Amino acid sequence: MSFVPVIIINVILLIITILLAAADSLLVTYGQCKITVRQGDEAKEFTVQGGGYLLADLIEHKINIASSCGGKATCGYCKVKLLSGGGPILPTEEIFMSREEKLSGTRLACQVKVKEDLEIYIPDLLTTVKSMVRNKTYDPKLRWQFIMDSQEAQIVEKAKTKLGHKDREKVYEIIEEYRDVPGAIVPVLQRISSTFNYLPEPVLRLTARAVDMPLAEVYRIATFYNAFSLKPRGKHLITVCLGTACHVKGAGNILSSFEYHLGIKKGETTEDMMFTLEAVRCIGCCGLAPVLKIGEDVHGLMTVKKVPKLIEIYRNA
Repeated sequence: MSFVPVIIINVILLIITILLAAADSLLVTYGQCKITVRQGDEAKEFTVQGGGYLLADLIEHKINIASSCGGKATCGYCKVKLLSGGGPILPTEEIFMSREEKLSGTRLACQVKVKEDLEIYIPDLLTTVKSMVRNKTYDPKLRWQFIMDSQEAQIVEKAKTKLGHKDREKVYEIIEEYRDVPGAIVPVLQRISSTFNYLPEPVLRLTARAVDMPLAEVYRIATFYNAFSLKPRGKHLITVCLGTACHVKGAGNILSSFEYHLGIKKGETTEDMMFTLEAVRCIGCCGLAPVLKIGEDVHGLMTVKKVPKLIEIYRNA
C-alpha cells in the first residue's frame, strides 16, 4: 500500500491551514474591541486591537492569569468564564472541560480569539486548580502535579484550616516585619511555613491581600520551592538523602526502614501528625554518608539498625 497519496493530502491540508491563518491575520481586521474583566467584586475595562488571543491581551494589560504551558493549550490553567462573546468552544479546549464548565461558558484564554467585545470572569487560581483535580483535567507531565485518590482526599480533609483571631495576628505580625523590604514574599512565606508547619490555603489568601499581590503569584511561589508544602506536615520532617554517595552506602534501605517503622510511604505524613517522610538528592554532607536530616538536625553514618531508636527519640522529644 502506498502512503504517497496520504502524504500529499496532508501537505495540501497543511498549506490550506497556513493560508487561512495568514488570511485571518493579514486580510481580516476586527477593529477595536473592548474587554471587560471581572475578578471577585472588581471590574476592569480596556480596549485592544482585535485579532489577538485573549491570554496575550490580558498579560499585556497586567491581568495576572496562570499559564504553565505558555499558551499552547496543553495545561488548561488559563481558564476563564466568558460572560459574553468569544465564539464556540474549540476542539483544543474540550479535553480540559467538564460538562458543567462547558455549560457555564468556561474557556481557555489562550484559545479564545478577540474578534468582538468580550466580558469575562476570572476565578482565582486555587479555584481553577481544585476544579482540574476534581475533573482530572490536567497534564501530569507538567511542573505542577495534582493527585486525587482516596489517600489524597484524606490529606486534603486534614488541610482544611479556619483562621482564628490569633492566627491572623501571627500572619500580620510576620508581614509587618517585612513591610519595607522589597520582594520579601519568600521570607514571609518561610516564616509563615515555620509557624503553621505548612502553607494553609486561607493563609495564602490572607497573605496575598496583605502584601497587595495577586493570589496566583503567591501560589506560584508556594508551589515552586520544595521547602514549601500545601499539605500539613508532621512535627518532625525526616529528609533522607538519596544522592550518589548516600545511595551507594545503602540510603535506599534506610528510607525503606523508615517507611516500615512509620507505616507510611515517602511523601506521606503519619496519622498522628508526628512525622513526615521525604527524600532529597543531596544534603551536602557526603563525608557522613549515608546521611539524613530530622528538622534541622543532621544524622550521619546512618544504618538501618539506628532507625527505630531515632524515631523513638524524636517521638518522645
